[in-house]
Amino acid sequence: MNLQAYIRSEDTESALRFLVGASLPLLVSTWLGYAELGTFMLLGATFVFGIDVPLALPKKLGFMVLSGVLSALIFFVFTQVKASPVATGVLLFGILFGLNFLSPFSPNFTLVTLLLNLAVMIGLSMAATIPTLASALQKTGYLLLGSGWYILYALLLHPLQRPRQLRRRLQSCLRLTASYFAQQAALLEADTARPEVLLALSERQSAVTEAHQQIREVLLREPINLTNPDTFMGRATYFLAHLVDLFELATASAWSIQRLTDRPEKVEAVPLLRALNEYIVTQLHQLEAALGQQGTLPLAEASGAEGTLRELTEYLNELRVHTASEAETRSSEVYRTLRRVQKYTEQQLLTLTALHDILARRNVRMDLGREQLRQFALHETIEWSHLRSHFTFRSGFFRYALRMALTALAAYYLATWLHFSQPSWALLTVLVILKPGFNLSKERLAQRVYGTVLGVLAGLVLFYLFRPGPAVSMAIFLGSQFFAFSFIKRQYAVTSFFFTLFILFFYSYLHRAFMDTAVYRLLDTLLAAALCWLAMRFVFPYWEVQKLPTLVPSTLRANRDLLRNLLEQLDADPRDPARYKMYRKEAFLKMDELTSSYRLALAETPTQTERLSTLQRVTLLLYTQLSLIINLGLFLKRYPHYRWSDDRLRGYLQEALAGLNALIESDGSAAAPANDTQALVEELTRRRQEVSALVLQNGDQYLARVQDLFWAEGAYEIMEITHKLRQMPPTV
Repeated sequence: MNLQAYIRSEDTESALRFLVGASLPLLVSTWLGYAELGTFMLLGATFVFGIDVPLALPKKLGFMVLSGVLSALIFFVFTQVKASPVATGVLLFGILFGLNFLSPFSPNFTLVTLLLNLAVMIGLSMAATIPTLASALQKTGYLLLGSGWYILYALLLHPLQRPRQLRRRLQSCLRLTASYFAQQAALLEADTARPEVLLALSERQSAVTEAHQQIREVLLREPINLTNPDTFMGRATYFLAHLVDLFELATASAWSIQRLTDRPEKVEAVPLLRALNEYIVTQLHQLEAALGQQGTLPLAEASGAEGTLRELTEYLNELRVHTASEAETRSSEVYRTLRRVQKYTEQQLLTLTALHDILARRNVRMDLGREQLRQFALHETIEWSHLRSHFTFRSGFFRYALRMALTALAAYYLATWLHFSQPSWALLTVLVILKPGFNLSKERLAQRVYGTVLGVLAGLVLFYLFRPGPAVSMAIFLGSQFFAFSFIKRQYAVTSFFFTLFILFFYSYLHRAFMDTAVYRLLDTLLAAALCWLAMRFVFPYWEVQKLPTLVPSTLRANRDLLRNLLEQLDADPRDPARYKMYRKEAFLKMDELTSSYRLALAETPTQTERLSTLQRVTLLLYTQLSLIINLGLFLKRYPHYRWSDDRLRGYLQEALAGLNALIESDGSAAAPANDTQALVEELTRRRQEVSALVLQNGDQYLARVQDLFWAEGAYEIMEITHKLRQMPPTV
C-alpha cells in the first residue's frame, strides 16, 4: 500500500476521527486542571470507538450504548471484588466465558466483546488505585461521560461519513465482481483444470457475497427513504439491487459454460464470449472509477460489445441450421447451452447499462418495494434454541470460550504469582491472541510478539533520547493510538508495535516508572504468548476441518429451501420476487460460510489430503448445485408467466426435492433412498429428440418444448448431484 492509499483509506479516516473525538475531552480537561477526568473520558471513548464502524445508524447507536454501559459496569464490579481473589476468579471466568462464547455468532458481537475484554483488563489494573466505593462510582461516572461524549460525536458525524463509507463498499463490490468475471473466463479455455477453476470461482463468490453483506449493513436499516432516486442513498439501493442481479447472472453463466465440452461448436464461439467477458470486466472497473469520482463515465466501446453480440447471434443462427442437419442430439444440446449463455450475456450488458443509468440519475426500475428491501437487512438476534445447541463439547464456539477463559485466567494468576506489576496485561494479551480458528491464532501470536518486542525497543530509545515530559508523552501516546487503529485491519504486528508505544507513554504520562512498564509489558506478553501456544494445541483444540461437516448440511438445506421456493413460485399467482431473493441471499451466505471454512481448513491442516480432497469435491458439488438452482430462478424471472404444460415435470422436480430432503434427514448417510432416474433418462432422450427435430422452428411449439426440457434437465442434474453427495463418506 502506498502513502496515498494509506491516507485515503477507511481505517486511517476512522483512526483520525477517533483521535479528534477522544483527545478533545482529554486536552480540554487537562487544560482546565482536571487531568484525571480527561484520562477516564479518553478510556470511556475507547470503549465505544470500536463500534464506530460502517453500520446503519440504529444498529450503531444500539451497540455503542450497550458497549459503553457494560464496559463501565464491568470496570465498577472489578474494582469492588479486588479484595477477594476467589470472587475475582469466579467473576473473571464467568464474564470471559460468556463474552467469548457469544462473540463468534456475529462480527458486531465480536467488536463488543473486544471492548468489554478491554474493560475487564482496565478494571483489574486500576482496582488497587481505587480504595473506596465513592471513588469507584466517580471513576465509573467519568467513563460513562467519555462514552456518552463519543457517542454524541459519532452520531453528529454519521451523516457525513455514511455516503463515503457506502461509496467505498460499492467500489469494492464492483472490483470483486470484476474479479469473478475475469476468473470465469478461464472456463472458456480448452486446457483448463475445471475443478481448480470452479473452486477459485466459489472463493470469489464468497468474497462478493461478503461485499453485498457489508453494503446491506450500511444501507438497509437507515431511517431514510431507501428508494428515493434523488438521494445518493436511494441510488445506492438501486445500485446494490442491480449488482446482486448481475452476480446472479454471472453464477448462472458459470454453470452453463462449464457444462460445455470442447466441441467444435464451443471452440468457434470462444473468441466472441471472451471478448464480451473482457468488456464486462472493463465496464465494472469503469463503474468503480466513476463512483470514486462521484460522477459518471461513458460506456467503454459499447458499440464494439454490441457488434460482438451480433456476431455471436449470427453464429448461433448458423449453428442452429447446422444442428438441424445432424441426427446427433448432443449438437442440439450444445447449441441450446450456448444460446442460454448468449441470453445471460445480453442481460448482463443490460444490467451494466442500468448501473450507468443509476449513476447518471436516469430512471431505473426495481422489482422490490421499500418495506420489502428492509427484509434484507441483517438482524443480529440469537434464538435461545440455537444458543443452547452450542452448549456441548462438539461445538467449536463452546470449546473456544472455555479455552479463552481458562488461558486468560491462568495468565492473570501466573503473572500475579510471579509478582509482575501489571498481570492484567498478560490477560489482555491472551484475549487478543486467541481466536476461534487455529491459523488466525497462530498468526496473531507471532505478530503480537514481534510488535511488542520492537515497540519496547523503540519506546526505550525515544524515552532515553528525549526524556519527554507529560505534554510530549501525551502527544506520543495519542499519535501511537492513531497509528495503531489505522493499521488494525491491515497488519496486526504494526498495530501491536504502536499499542506498545501507547501503553509505555500513557503510563509515563501517569507518572509510572518507564523501565518497569517496559520490562513488565515484555514479560507479560511473552508469558501470555507461551500459554496461548500451549492452549491452541492442548486446551480443547478445535480445527476448522471439524467444523465443515456441520456446514455441509446447512448449505444443503439452504439450496433445498431455494429449490422448494422456486417450485412454490411456479404455482403462485402473482409470484413473489422478494421471497425468492431472500432464499437466494441465504443460499449465497451459506455457500460463503462453507467456502471460507474450507479455505481455512486447507491452511490449518494441509496434511489431511484425503479428507480435504473429499471436502473439496463436496464444496464444488454444492456450488454447482446452487448455480443450477439459480439458473432455474433466472428462468422464472425471464418468463414470469410460464406454467408447466406437462404434470410429469412437476413430478420429476418434486422427486428431486424429495431426494434432497431424504439426504438432509439422513445426515448424508448412505442409508438415504436414491432417486430412480431411469424413467427421467428415457424422458430426456425423447424430449431432446423432439427439440432436435424442431430446432429450425422459432414458434411457440419449439419454445414450449425447449422450456419443458430445461426443467426436466434441471431435475435430472439435481438428482445426479444428490446421488454423488450420497456417495461421500458419512464423516463429511
